[in-house]
Amino acid sequence: MLKTKTSLTTLAALGALILSAPAAAHPVGAYTTKGAWSFFSARGLHPPKLKLDSSSQRSKLAPGYIFLSNSANTANGALVVGQSGPLILDSHLQPVWFKPVPTNVLASNLELQSYNGAPALSWWQGDVNGLGVTTRGEYVVVDQHYHQIATLTGKNGWLLSLHEFVITGHDAWVTAYKTVSKDLSRYHGSKHGKLLDAAAQEYDLTSGKLLHSWDLVKHISLGSSQQPAPKSGVWDAYHLNSIQIIGSNEILISARNTWAAYLVNTSTGKIVWTLSGKPHTGNFTVAKNARFEWQHDVRMQGNLVSIFDDACCRAISTGVFANPNGSARGLILKLDLTHHTAKLDGQYTHGGNFFVAFLGNTELLPNGNVMVGWGSHPNSPFTEYTHSGHKLLDASFPKPDESYRALVEQWTGLPSTNPSGAVRTSKGKATVYASWNGATEVAKWRVLAGPNTSHLVASSTKGRSGFETAIKLTKSYKLYELQALNSSNVVIGTSVVFTK
Repeated sequence: MLKTKTSLTTLAALGALILSAPAAAHPVGAYTTKGAWSFFSARGLHPPKLKLDSSSQRSKLAPGYIFLSNSANTANGALVVGQSGPLILDSHLQPVWFKPVPTNVLASNLELQSYNGAPALSWWQGDVNGLGVTTRGEYVVVDQHYHQIATLTGKNGWLLSLHEFVITGHDAWVTAYKTVSKDLSRYHGSKHGKLLDAAAQEYDLTSGKLLHSWDLVKHISLGSSQQPAPKSGVWDAYHLNSIQIIGSNEILISARNTWAAYLVNTSTGKIVWTLSGKPHTGNFTVAKNARFEWQHDVRMQGNLVSIFDDACCRAISTGVFANPNGSARGLILKLDLTHHTAKLDGQYTHGGNFFVAFLGNTELLPNGNVMVGWGSHPNSPFTEYTHSGHKLLDASFPKPDESYRALVEQWTGLPSTNPSGAVRTSKGKATVYASWNGATEVAKWRVLAGPNTSHLVASSTKGRSGFETAIKLTKSYKLYELQALNSSNVVIGTSVVFTK
C-alpha cells in the first residue's frame, strides 16, 4: 500500500517534478535473464516470462494478440527482467514477436496503426530519467514485414513523450512536452518558475514537419491543476497522456493532473466540452461513483467513454505524497450529450487496496470484453474481463517490469527474415529447435535433414508450439533445414541450412 511518505517509485507518478534523486544503480535498460525467456534458435532474444495469476478462459477471450512494451521503472534503478522492447504475446502468454532495444534505451507504448492504408506497428523508444521525465525520445513505425518505414522526433524544442502516437493518413498526432520559464507566483510557486508545458501535436511522417500544435497552457487555466506548483523545480501542471482522433477535426485528450478530458476542435482551437475536472468547471454533471482522478487513456466510442482511473497521487512536498484517492479501476462512463450528464456504465477492479501510481489503460474490445492494463502496479500488467466484470485472463510480469498499456489487437506478421533453427544431439539422437520471430501464420514445422545439401529429406513434421518448437528426431544428421508451413500445408518460409 502506498503511504504518505513513499519511495522514489511513487515519485515517478508525478512524471516531471525535477527533484534531486540518487544515481541509478544500473544503466537505463540494463537487464537480467533470470526470469526471462532464452531460446536455442534465437539466442539474442530475452523477453520476460509472464505468468497467469489465475486460470484463464481462453474460449471467451477477444480474438487477437496482446500488445505490451516491456520496460523498467527507472525510479528504483533495479535491473529489468529481460530486455526492454515492444512485445506481442498470444493468449498462452507465449512471445509472438519481440524487438529488443539497446541497453541505454527504454521502449514503451506499442500500438497497432494504419499507415498509408496498410497495417503497421509503432512504439516509443528513448530515455527517461529516474523521476520519469522524458529526456530523449522518438517514435518508430514498422510494416507487416517489420521493416522500419518511419521515425519521428520532436521539433522546435519539443520532446515527444511515450504517452501517445496515433497515425492518420501520412500524419501523426503525438503528445509533446517542453520546459518553459514562467512566473508561477499566482499559483503559489516561484516568480522565476519552470513549467512543463504540454501540447497535442500533428506531424507529417514523411517530412517530419510540425503541422499543428495545440498548446495546453494557451487554452487550459493553470488554476485547473490538481497538482500544486512546487517552490522549486518544474511544475507538471497538465500531464497530457492520451489523444484520440474524433472525426475530421476533433481530438479527445486526457490531462492527468487536471483530472479532466477535453474534446478539442482542431480547426478553431476551441474546447468543445470538458469532462470532469475541478468541481463546477466541466460541462457534465458527473455521478459521484463515476468521478475519476489522475487518469490515463481516455477513449470515446459513441456515447461511451473508457478511462483508466489511477486515483493516485498528489505531491505534498519533495519526496512526500498524499495517499491514493482510491483503488485503481478501469472505468466506463455513459454520456448524455443532450442533458450533459455522465453516469457509470461499468467498472473493473482488481480488488480493494489495489493502487497504481501511474500509467495504465482501459480498452473496450469488439466482442464486448474489456482489457485493463494496470500500468506501474508491481508485477500485474493486465486483466481481460467480460462485459459483466468476470475475469478471463489475469497475468503478471516479473518484478520490477512494467508496461504502459496492454492492448488486444488483430495482427498478421509476415517477417522478411528467414526462420531460425538450432540442433542439440544426445546419445545419437537430435532435437531440432525452430522459431520465426514475428511470424503469425506458421501452423507446422517440417525438418529436412541429410548428409549434404543435395540429399536433404523430410525427417519430421510437428505442429508449432509456442515461440520455439522442439522437434525430436530418431537419429542425428550432418545438416538440417526447416520449412515453415501454414494451415494449408504451404511452405511460407525456409531456414538457412545449419548444423549442430
